[in-house]
Amino acid sequence: MEFINKLRLTIEGMGKRDFYKYLFIILGVIVLLAGFVVFRYYRKINDLNDQIAFVNATREEEVRTILRRMDDVEQQRKKVNDVLDKDKKFKIAGYFKQLIEQQGLSTNKTKETSTTVTLPNGYQEVSLSTGFIGLTMKQLTELLDALEKNERVYAKNLEITKSKRMPKKIDVNVTIATLEPKLKAGR
Repeated sequence: MEFINKLRLTIEGMGKRDFYKYLFIILGVIVLLAGFVVFRYYRKINDLNDQIAFVNATREEEVRTILRRMDDVEQQRKKVNDVLDKDKKFKIAGYFKQLIEQQGLSTNKTKETSTTVTLPNGYQEVSLSTGFIGLTMKQLTELLDALEKNERVYAKNLEITKSKRMPKKIDVNVTIATLEPKLKAGR
């Protein structure tokens, strides 16, 4: 209360000209502060709008990328289904046995194991692992080329080591695989 009384006495003791001078200074400071607050407010809004536009553009690009990937996956699924529908009785073991006989590699074969894995996408992957000893690089490349020409089969794993028994030859472990439709219950 005492402060207000001192302020009132100071204002009453001022001349009219000094009063208006201080009043304009105080009003000027208030207008400048208000202008600064408004400027900061609109600048912050502009920055936030820029961030929103950036996030939206990024999100839209990610959505487009996901949609493109989904379209690619659907096209690949259709292609796989078309390949599977062409030869419903395809057996990888019979195919591979015939292939290695054609390539003249029957005597080089050491072992063969087969596994079947059920995949979550409605297919089964049938893998066939085979070991060969004493191959030349030419024989291996011809085998891999023949595998590549069959769209039903793909090479899954290939291990090449220098042969310990025969100089200038290699030992190879190759795993090939194919997809088959998952069998439905009751079939």
